[in-house]
Amino acid sequence: MEKTKLQWHPAFSAALRITLQDEMKYLEMHEEYLLAKKPLQMDVLLIKKTKNVQIEKSIGQIFRAHNIIEYKSPEDYLSINDFYKVYAYACLYQSDTDKVNEIDPSMITITFVCSHYPRELLRHLAASGHTPAF
Repeated sequence: MEKTKLQWHPAFSAALRITLQDEMKYLEMHEEYLLAKKPLQMDVLLIKKTKNVQIEKSIGQIFRAHNIIEYKSPEDYLSINDFYKVYAYACLYQSDTDKVNEIDPSMITITFVCSHYPRELLRHLAASGHTPAF
């Protein structure tokens, strides 16, 4: 007999619908929900090929092993949504590997490059208890 992989998600979704049947009129449930309208892509990913080499240029002094850079054009601005999108890119990048913790999260940096001061984003981060590094 040929071994086939059992699809657990449809069964789980059906069980969840049954469990929540009395409250489903208050809920909206989407199964296998697509997270993006187009394929996810980072603006720039810089990977240090040698661990113990220090990059001398000022932008490179903060680099670790894996560096994600988001660039906003002069006509654009850095929004709260942009921050969370790029943060999600870092999480996906770290997790989409062959081995668990293959990329140490502490070895990932996120850098935003923009020509406008992101006032609203910084207010939001401060109110959320985050302190970004400059």
